[in-house]
Amino acid sequence: MTDFYELLGVRRSAGVAELRRAYRKLARLLHPDLNPGDPAAAERYGAVTEAFEVLRDTQRRAAYDRGERRAKAPPPVVPVGFEGFDFSTAPHAAAAGAPFRELFDAVLRPPSMESARGEDLEARARISFDEVLRGAERRIQLLRHDRCPACQGAGDVASAPFPCPACQGSGRIRARRGHMIFSRACGDCAGQGQLSRRRCGRCEGEGRVMRSEWLDVRIPPGVEDGARMRLPESGNAGRRGGAFGDLQLVVEVEPHPFYRRAGEDLHCTVPVTMVEAALGAHVEAPTLEGSVAIEVPAGTQTGQRFRLRKRGVPRPDGSRGDLWVELRVVIPAVTDARARGLLEEVARLHPDDPRKDLVSSASSGGAQRRG
Repeated sequence: MTDFYELLGVRRSAGVAELRRAYRKLARLLHPDLNPGDPAAAERYGAVTEAFEVLRDTQRRAAYDRGERRAKAPPPVVPVGFEGFDFSTAPHAAAAGAPFRELFDAVLRPPSMESARGEDLEARARISFDEVLRGAERRIQLLRHDRCPACQGAGDVASAPFPCPACQGSGRIRARRGHMIFSRACGDCAGQGQLSRRRCGRCEGEGRVMRSEWLDVRIPPGVEDGARMRLPESGNAGRRGGAFGDLQLVVEVEPHPFYRRAGEDLHCTVPVTMVEAALGAHVEAPTLEGSVAIEVPAGTQTGQRFRLRKRGVPRPDGSRGDLWVELRVVIPAVTDARARGLLEEVARLHPDDPRKDLVSSASSGGAQRRG
């Protein structure tokens, strides 16, 4: 696999400004419009563009450094244009009717860096099931772009007037392609030939620098596993004064060994003895706040459920869901003669057959389907 840093010719610690300089230098050499009929240059241009797009993005760069590169089709070639031309050395060019504006702007000057919103970031926080009830606080470490303190995010700083380096003080940009000379007003100085602001040396004109910081986050009660919390303006700072991106916090909730969650309701299973189910009893059922006694009526069967209101998970409006307690009748293993005799006596006193209608119901159902 090609090393993106080696492909761009930069260090692994290179910042975005250094990456951009290296990419622009290579793009001006390899662009397909400047190398017509050269498939090798077009292929390398696509690889260089992919490397730059991955490394300039904080999250994609971190994933690439971890070896998590995803296959991606080469990006499309971005068309370039140009402003004005001089046919003095190539009078035959006018007849060609070439769409110069759409082809050769990159020959004259790379696009200026414009203000842009910062990228969104994603972080994860893990909380326990008990913390869902009362909420939780987490401190998250972020590696993100922040406003450059030297230029306050503008990308440039005030300076005494000096000749524009892009046009050497002439106010015009000229470039040659074959027999044609292209000319346009310099975009850096608006054709004035002089500048009164210099590119910030701290951020190389991008208006932001990388830094690590800690962010304290309050996770509200009742949050579900996999929920996403959007923290506005906690993502990357925008380029050249652009707005901050957001931080998407993904909350992971540890499962509970006893309760099962369904929305704001909780479910659990409580075992009862055969005697408790048959005769009825008061049984202690565990809740999140402690045990609560529930009345089990005589003749209770396995699977019967009891609803304990407002014992579930908190809702955003302050109310709570319910707790559903399902009973499971536990049949003891009979190992002595006396217990066996007592159970046989119960069977004689209550000879009801719970399966007496089972066969007839099944048979009649099959007959109806055949008919």
